[in-house]
Amino acid sequence: MKGVIFTELVSFMEEALGIIAADDILTRADLRNGGAFTSVGSYPYTDAVKLVSVASERSGIPMEELCQNFGSHLLDRFSVLFPDILNKYETVDDLLSHVGPHIHEEVRILYPGAQPPNVSAKREGNDLVLTYESHRPFAHIAYGLIRRSLETYGDTRTLTWEASPASDRAVFRLAKAS
Repeated sequence: MKGVIFTELVSFMEEALGIIAADDILTRADLRNGGAFTSVGSYPYTDAVKLVSVASERSGIPMEELCQNFGSHLLDRFSVLFPDILNKYETVDDLLSHVGPHIHEEVRILYPGAQPPNVSAKREGNDLVLTYESHRPFAHIAYGLIRRSLETYGDTRTLTWEASPASDRAVFRLAKAS
């Protein structure tokens, strides 16, 4: 997994839990690299799982909630780190429909060797249905990214997690509130 995700995860933990807590989490996680990440490095995704697990234990916040909040944090950071990519889209539907065919292709160009999740979008009537599939258990991060996308674009549709809440595959629906 690319280092930019790890550096943002550490930044998120510092922001959400405090610098002292983040340092303690990095120490308790007992990672081979001691928790030293660079944005251009590559690291095992299991290190991210371990960090979130330790953060959950230390904070009492469920892992799923931490991951969703981290997803929201990531969207905000991506808009700063990669404005040329995100600014191309005028609506949340445009953005989310282009995650797989465009944005993740850009990720592969920017970060050779990257293996982003498969994300596809399809219309069902007025709804947008997104399918997330990955070899990593980060569907809750995807949920947070989508949730923050709705907020960022001022889109008032509801976001529901339709398929069983597995961590490596999910189906999300954006629909008008009933």
